[in-house]
Amino acid sequence: MKEIVNQLKTQFKTGDISIKLIFICVGIFILTALINLIAFDKTQFSISEFFAAKANLDDFFRQPWGIFTYSIFHGNLWHLLLNMLMIFFVGKLFLRYFRGEDFLTFYLFGSILGAIFFMGFAPIFDYGKSLVGASAGIYAIFFALVAYIPKTKVQLMFLNFNIPLDYVGYALIGFDILMILTDNTNVGGHVSHLGGAAFGFLYMKQFEKGNDFLGKFIRSLFSKKKLKVEKGRKTPPRDDYEFNAQKVAKQQEIDKILDKISRSGYESLSKVEKDILFKAGKNG
Repeated sequence: MKEIVNQLKTQFKTGDISIKLIFICVGIFILTALINLIAFDKTQFSISEFFAAKANLDDFFRQPWGIFTYSIFHGNLWHLLLNMLMIFFVGKLFLRYFRGEDFLTFYLFGSILGAIFFMGFAPIFDYGKSLVGASAGIYAIFFALVAYIPKTKVQLMFLNFNIPLDYVGYALIGFDILMILTDNTNVGGHVSHLGGAAFGFLYMKQFEKGNDFLGKFIRSLFSKKKLKVEKGRKTPPRDDYEFNAQKVAKQQEIDKILDKISRSGYESLSKVEKDILFKAGKNG
């Protein structure tokens, strides 16, 4: 048991931001389930409700923190598993192109806009009073990719062929709209998805132009890359191991692009891949 705990600690410490988020969500779900299991009176207090986003404006002002905390709580095991799978796969793709701080920016503010959509459309659709789940934040990350690399092809689970990323996005939005109009079991959740998607897509358009004003706030809180003064000269605190690891990773990325050209031609490259190749040639 001790060995398992140590392995989990190691995976958490060495994992990227998406892995850390999965650990946090799963840990909170297990802890909440255990507390609910041993609670003497389950009718008086609900942990998930206490941290949920609220549809009613009065309820929102009574617990405004819910707009931030709801995205790491989940209603049931299936809800948790589905969202964790999405975080894993979407996170891996996102982190090929962007930093962990960028992931956190899109996830956090996408979740916030998802909660705002949930609250804003509640009077129209008259759905449930509370919202939990990571879906809106996941949608923000996914639709940021749709905006950035729309024609990149991905292979979905259980399918033997690749689909352009923007086609998957159209299908998801269509499904959510269909569920909002025809199904009353989780209308609020589908509305929050649209809020997260809108944030991810629109903010990425600004992000590409260098307007990362929200990311600057996140980096000021979480960035560890502080400049240190050494003999009167400011240098970034990067050791040889980190520098070489980044150099190797960059070369591997270039090798993959060159291999793709040899197989499918230059026109098969995405805009991002062409930019990487151009910058590599320029720096070389």
